[in-house]
Amino acid sequence: MYLSRLTLNPHSRVAAQWVSNPYRIHQRLMIACESDQRLLFRVEESDESTHILVQSHVKPQWEVAFANLPVLLGMPESKSFEVQLQTGNLYRFRLLANPTAKKTAPKDAEEKHKFRIGLYKEEDQRAWLKRKLQAAGAELADCKIIPQGSQRSHKGMQKAEGSQTHLAILFEGILLVHDPVLLQNALQTGIGSAKGFGFGLLSLAAYR
Repeated sequence: MYLSRLTLNPHSRVAAQWVSNPYRIHQRLMIACESDQRLLFRVEESDESTHILVQSHVKPQWEVAFANLPVLLGMPESKSFEVQLQTGNLYRFRLLANPTAKKTAPKDAEEKHKFRIGLYKEEDQRAWLKRKLQAAGAELADCKIIPQGSQRSHKGMQKAEGSQTHLAILFEGILLVHDPVLLQNALQTGIGSAKGFGFGLLSLAAYR
């Protein structure tokens, strides 16, 4: 896999407009990564700068993707990597997720409408994360839950065109590995829904 970090130009109005719409971010990243259907990304903001972390299964062609969109502060940093996980090891993790529950409602006499609703209570968000990590072969050891508000995206030129809203929750903590194969798969495919809108990228670091 490949991990890249893109730094946005803090003085560019075009960059500010572009990064405000996750749908457009994903479109541009897919150009660089040859339409990698498992591409994951996360926008990280601080007082000094805005970065976009990108995980892909092909080597990104950033010079192609941003040739006509001058929003970056220099060329992106990019490297190939492999994660070696071991049963019983602890790792620090970071995950921007869209915790939801599936619901079904009557649509007509013969069909039912399925949809997702955001989980707004902290205890529900923690329980959601525990279930997702358990399915991914890991156990939640410690966690800080940081609400990020509602994230809005739109497909058209106007914000009302094809708009979507996702609940954004940042999880930071420590996990314990039980099944390295399952966790490796979760790293590659992401966790939760709305991955095309900047959710689901699980980042790990050795716990010391």
